[in-house]
Amino acid sequence: MKTINDAIVERLYKYMNEKNLTQYKLAQLSGIPFPTLKSIMQRKTANITLKTVILLARGLNISLNEFLDETIFNCDNLDLE
Repeated sequence: MKTINDAIVERLYKYMNEKNLTQYKLAQLSGIPFPTLKSIMQRKTANITLKTVILLARGLNISLNEFLDETIFNCDNLDLE
């Protein structure tokens, strides 16, 4: 099973590829420090907050609902421990 962090990183890669964004550019657009985003993308961040996900969605110019609207976020597909 995937963790919530794994699911977030997968979605970030999907949208970054679609929008041709680098990690650095997404950090600028979202207001999240580049080292923080890099840590998230390398799966080194233990807990990604909802605030961070909201900022990332804004940086991607999509709604939070759109970002989370994927079966990967179905509670049955996630390791919540």
